[in-house]
Amino acid sequence: MKFSYTCILVLMLLSNRIMAQSPKGTLRGNVTTLDGQPAAFINVVVKGGKVGVTTDGDGNFTLRNLPEGEQTLLVSAVGFEPIEQTVTVSSNPEATVSVTLKSTAKQLGEVVVTGQKRRTATATKLDVPLLDIPVSVQIVGQDLIQQQQIINMADVVKNVSGVTLTGSYSGGYQFFNSRGFDMNNWTNFRRNGTLLWNMGNHFADFYENIEFLKGPAAILYGDVAPGGIINFVTKKPLNYNYRRIDLKVGQYGLVRPSVDISGPLNASRTLKYRLNATYERSNSFRDVVNNKTLMLAPVITWDISPRLSWTVEANYKKDNRVGDPGLVSPDRTFQGLSRLPINTFLGEKSATYNYLNTSLFSTVNYQLSRSWSVRNLLSYTLTERTPLNIYPQNDADLLGNITRQQYYFKQRFNTYTASLDLVGSVTTGPLTHNVLVGADYVEDTNLGLGFLSVEIPGTFNMFRPNYGEQVLEPFKEEADNYRSFYTRWGFYAQDQIGLFNDRLQVLLGLRYNQYTNGNRYDNASDVPEGYKPVEVNPLIPRVGLVYKPRTWMSVYGSYSQSYEVNGFDYIDPNLMLQNTKGDQIEVGVKSNLLRERLGVTVALFRINKDNVYTYADSDQRPTGFPIINWSEDERYYTYYAPRYQSQGIEVDVNGRITDNLKVNANASFIRAEVVDDPAFPKGNWLPNQPRQSYSVWASYRVPRLLPGLELGYGIFHKGQFYGALDNTVASLTRPYSTMDASIAYAWKGFRTQLNVTNLTNQTSYLRQFGGRWEPQWPRRAILGVSYKF
Repeated sequence: MKFSYTCILVLMLLSNRIMAQSPKGTLRGNVTTLDGQPAAFINVVVKGGKVGVTTDGDGNFTLRNLPEGEQTLLVSAVGFEPIEQTVTVSSNPEATVSVTLKSTAKQLGEVVVTGQKRRTATATKLDVPLLDIPVSVQIVGQDLIQQQQIINMADVVKNVSGVTLTGSYSGGYQFFNSRGFDMNNWTNFRRNGTLLWNMGNHFADFYENIEFLKGPAAILYGDVAPGGIINFVTKKPLNYNYRRIDLKVGQYGLVRPSVDISGPLNASRTLKYRLNATYERSNSFRDVVNNKTLMLAPVITWDISPRLSWTVEANYKKDNRVGDPGLVSPDRTFQGLSRLPINTFLGEKSATYNYLNTSLFSTVNYQLSRSWSVRNLLSYTLTERTPLNIYPQNDADLLGNITRQQYYFKQRFNTYTASLDLVGSVTTGPLTHNVLVGADYVEDTNLGLGFLSVEIPGTFNMFRPNYGEQVLEPFKEEADNYRSFYTRWGFYAQDQIGLFNDRLQVLLGLRYNQYTNGNRYDNASDVPEGYKPVEVNPLIPRVGLVYKPRTWMSVYGSYSQSYEVNGFDYIDPNLMLQNTKGDQIEVGVKSNLLRERLGVTVALFRINKDNVYTYADSDQRPTGFPIINWSEDERYYTYYAPRYQSQGIEVDVNGRITDNLKVNANASFIRAEVVDDPAFPKGNWLPNQPRQSYSVWASYRVPRLLPGLELGYGIFHKGQFYGALDNTVASLTRPYSTMDASIAYAWKGFRTQLNVTNLTNQTSYLRQFGGRWEPQWPRRAILGVSYKF
């Protein structure tokens, strides 16, 4: 009771202090450039005080709880002349101000915002700086993508802590792990916040930013694996003429032209377009393997009125490549891989992985007022993939002879999504509220045609490969067909409450979801006995706390949950699975150092994942604990594991040390292991997750001797990991480090650049499903030439 009375007394005294303070007012403003374009991410500070904000994407800002009377604003940003402007603040009515910077829209587009001032309005759905978000969010932007001449996601993720490339599917698309847990290819990838299937090339040059939202994101996106999501933010139309032509050529026959053009379509600049297009033709360091890839991405934005805009985006991706099955160790050990050259190919020339994606996206934004807006997203995506491939069996005799298996299927996904968000801010007494209220809907159908796997007669010798004896063709005999469906709708609400001029912020969120997941059958007689789809209605909370002891620093903590729909069993596609739950506790510190040019995030986290659906190899049907299914032919079984856990620390650094020196660095230490699993001992490492990893990339622009010259250098380290959950010595890799370097020269609109990756020609491998190993790229040089006008 004494504690309760003490709390009440403290609250009363605090309320009296707040009421006794001098009258406060709110100042709302807008910053534009000389040609009337909004100036985003501009610093606005009250002179002589510690109050400051940055403008949002439309150039707007709000300063609350200011003393009434005359105040002087300092408005500044890199690339602009600083401005001082005097305004009079009053409590009623609210004061407003407009500021014009001496710059043009074209110059503004070249200003790179770094550190914690950056915003993630698509990944987090709130247009607030990273400094105010109580979870770790990292962004890889076009500036870094161009410095490293990145052409696929494998090179993107090595710049982000805690996110790891774990392998690929026939070389056609890549698997990723975040904070110790595999990312779900069905749900953990987003395009402007909209569901995106991870089944093909993501074209890093087509995106403006790639956002990594760490930890469970169920409050915003529903059923996602707990490690985090990857959100691709596409390039948007510009209201001035922009042209960039780029050509990359390199070792192993790489030829990769791309164009990026944008501009207004009418005199008033209310109708704008953008077109990105890329074509790639390349061989691989792996014998026989090659690919041909095409991407087209047109975008139209119509500013119907000053408050209403409509953006329509289309996307076409086509990828045809020789399927790469990886390697089998001659003696089933990691050390035994050294007996095989990394270019050894165990498939056939006629083996293919074909991928096609056609998408249409609509985004409508309506500004209800200065503080409130409505956003509507609609999308339709048709995704098709057709693997016609060979997989080697995981055994070899003393002479290197293996058996191989041919498989074929055609898979088609039709995906519809819709969402409606109300976003805004409001002040209630001493409290400010950043509010998000929304609803979303997803409907996906998965049609699988002709799935069949058969063993190829005879053997194939790994040491003396002879290609062409086996010509692969789609199976003509009757095979297994299946159709599955998945629907989800949800409602969510979130409020980030600010106190003491937003120095203390409390985040509260709640989501209600309804999922239905199952198979469709043409005839009632085809429905298996006892079959029923999975239907669940989870309620998902989220809480967070942010404290800002300084305007450039925040300390945060958060609790969030995850929820995964597992679909159907690997062995029996008619058997629908239970769902997997997870939760995370995260604490951390974010700061903007060196006059807000350098952003730093330090995050500590712990994730629990319960009722995990997994599998284990066995020569006979296991007994002694419940299993879901057992494959007589492939000799493995599926089951639910009670709990896995991941905990660790991550550090990310991004920004400028000086005007000419940029740096991107990260490090992580993660323990991802078994807590309770009937098939594996407690403490076993989860597969494909190194405990230590780090990277440092720096680029330096030579200011005096040769203006336009830029040098880059980076080190990327990955610690050892186990390739399988059984943690046998045979699956334990060795740690490795690679080094990359670049040299570039820019003159007027021209830029030429040479990048060399893996300078020391380090050999490394990733572990694939089924016990195969995937060698990673050796040393490779890429020359790029671009012209911007």
